[in-house]
Amino acid sequence: MTELLELAKVVDSYKLRQLEVLTRPLRPGVQETRYRIMYHALINDQVRTETEAAHLLGLDAKGRPFRRFLLEFRRRLYPPLLFLDTDNSPHFNETQKANFHCLRRMALFKSLLYRNCLENARVVAEEVVELATQYDVTLVALEAATFLKNYYITQYPSREKHFYYKAYTEQFRHNWTAENKALQSLQAVVAPAVKKKSNQSDLAQKARELLTCLESYVPDCSTILFFAGYYGVKLTEKMSLYRWDKAAEICDSALSQLQEKPCSSPRIIGFFLINKATCLAMLGKYQEALSLNLENASLEIEGSRGWFATLEVQVSVALKAGEYALALNCAEQVFLSPKFSLMPRITHETWQILFAYIVVIQLIGKIDHKATQSGLIHKFKLIKFLNNVPIYSKDKRGLNISILLVQLLFLMHQKDYASAQERLEALRKYRVKYFRVDAGNYRTQLFLKAITTMAGSTIRKNKFVKKSQPYISLLSETPIGHPDQHYRIEVIPYETMWRWIIEMIDE
Repeated sequence: MTELLELAKVVDSYKLRQLEVLTRPLRPGVQETRYRIMYHALINDQVRTETEAAHLLGLDAKGRPFRRFLLEFRRRLYPPLLFLDTDNSPHFNETQKANFHCLRRMALFKSLLYRNCLENARVVAEEVVELATQYDVTLVALEAATFLKNYYITQYPSREKHFYYKAYTEQFRHNWTAENKALQSLQAVVAPAVKKKSNQSDLAQKARELLTCLESYVPDCSTILFFAGYYGVKLTEKMSLYRWDKAAEICDSALSQLQEKPCSSPRIIGFFLINKATCLAMLGKYQEALSLNLENASLEIEGSRGWFATLEVQVSVALKAGEYALALNCAEQVFLSPKFSLMPRITHETWQILFAYIVVIQLIGKIDHKATQSGLIHKFKLIKFLNNVPIYSKDKRGLNISILLVQLLFLMHQKDYASAQERLEALRKYRVKYFRVDAGNYRTQLFLKAITTMAGSTIRKNKFVKKSQPYISLLSETPIGHPDQHYRIEVIPYETMWRWIIEMIDE
């Protein structure tokens, strides 16, 4: 169903008369076809699963008629994509509009070429080369220039134009190679960090090796995609070492290069803005980070991947800054978005963890209960949450500690001290096994030592404060941006969580 949901959302702006290719009746005289019914059900969020879709049509979800229907329905959703009104749609920025135009013209060019309409193909190719060059659509430009280089030898010999497009072809081929190497390098250093937020200092060495290869392309390749990959690798190297100040400088360099170009990619610019906001937060510059990220969010299309990523960082920074109402507001926007269900599983898990902390904050009275009208907080169940984060639960030196700590906060709030003691004893063993002195995560080590002073004894406020205070004093001397811990691990500053635990312990 994901494919159908995705396609239905894309063509949702079409008038029904423009969707006759999708909704044409099965037989003459029939107005409401199964395709029309299913289309409206999808865009109105009336069906989310294949079982619901089959029930709507009165079919068996596992039967062959329903499987044939899904296949044909998907085929009917494809053609309207070729006629999206990109020029007048608010869902496309200027760069995306230009890219769509280039790709459409390329489809027209290929159709003319294969139908042996070489003169028309030449006219379209010359237009495509100029437009694709302006907007850095390298592969399209390369294909059109390659045709023109040959055309001006075999069809209409012109030495001048032949060498003109030959030079274009060589530059585009060089750019295409550079772009691919840069993006492959970025994927190589980003992939290991997708499911694991634990220390991976080896990524820095890997990034440096890849940068050595990419440096040779810097003097003569300045396309958007090359800059994205090249600066992305440089950024990953510094962030994997938690050098937040250096990483912020790289973001500024990338943004400066991208914004100097006659065209830009809001998605790529957003990537560097998001990471700069993260760096600012880890340097303790919360308000600057929130302002930057808020500005970035206003540029994103609601429901896009960039929009979700921007709000994720906004919530993360807001929780560190103590702006809890803002964090709740952003989280509600995400969970109430109809496109959230289309996001990858790993994105869902990240939001589940952030929202669990927001629920705790509301339960202990740090957010006015009137701040939320959605009812999402009241639907939260701890057991369901723990079952919904299987990927990060395996990240033992990463986000799993965030999951265990929020579970402890729930138990403390419920005054379930017996279960809290079991969790504390488990955390003490967990620290010894996964958070050794030489393994980084210094702030997390100190916090775990502080709270596990309650393990194995009766939980008393005065006793806990006395025994944990030395570790908290050391913790307070160590900034949250201490260079040995991933920014996502400490969802709430540990000093703040320590004060909450004290408040939740009975006298």
